[in-house]
Amino acid sequence: MQGKLLEIKKRVDAEIEDKLRNDNPLIDALYKSASYSASGGKRVRAIFAHLIGGLFDADEKKMLIPSCALELVHAASLVMDDLPYMDDSQLRRGKPANHVVFGQDAALLASIGLISQALQVVFDDEQLTPEEQNKITALLSRAFGFQGLAAGQFVDLKLRRKNVDFEIIEFINQRKTAALFSAAGQIACVIGKADTKQTEAVKLFSENIGFAFQIIDDMLENAGAKKIAGKTEEYEKLNFVKLVGEEEAQKYLKEYRQKAEDALGVFGNKAADLKAYTDYLISRAN
Repeated sequence: MQGKLLEIKKRVDAEIEDKLRNDNPLIDALYKSASYSASGGKRVRAIFAHLIGGLFDADEKKMLIPSCALELVHAASLVMDDLPYMDDSQLRRGKPANHVVFGQDAALLASIGLISQALQVVFDDEQLTPEEQNKITALLSRAFGFQGLAAGQFVDLKLRRKNVDFEIIEFINQRKTAALFSAAGQIACVIGKADTKQTEAVKLFSENIGFAFQIIDDMLENAGAKKIAGKTEEYEKLNFVKLVGEEEAQKYLKEYRQKAEDALGVFGNKAADLKAYTDYLISRAN
């Protein structure tokens, strides 16, 4: 399985590099800023989408561009998250944050460009039907808009210095992390022509894995695991583990994980690779 995951990552890396090529010297620095943040990373969301596509024997060639689009949106969100007036992070993925290298102005514009490019590559993909293009871009738009990343980051910023409860943390995690996982799963369903029952199962699975993934990130951050998380520890950032405590967070993690596994029951043995991969993601905290 490891070979398969590495092959997906390799194809996604190469495609993203190709989609961010530029031949206009006037905006070379802008493209370099975008490429700086879009390159590297584990390609978790792209792999996630591919493995869910495998549940429906989706065409892997058709999965490539939408998977790249997910990674472009994710990269854009990281650039924005790290800005001084957002989370004010100096490190990302073990290297200086985008704005530290290219400046805040270039970082913000590169982030906007990455989101735009994510939608454009889907519309330009001739392997997708017009209906698939429309559905996929709608899912991506929802994931980073008022129902997704923008809303989650806004609430995170505005309430981080105030007393918050579980519902607020869940609101943030659902939109900042789970939203893009959910989009990845539903995009795979579109390409794999999943039926309504299957799509609902994937959506439930993806959202719960997204919640679990964020709890793991918060555990690593809370432990000050800078090398594992690949970014600076954000002292004031809202953190699920700080809110409920390590022991309670482990209980929630187990609950989200179980809900995710239960949702995959309709797929039987076809979900083996997907389960193995999500087990690997969750094991990062151990």
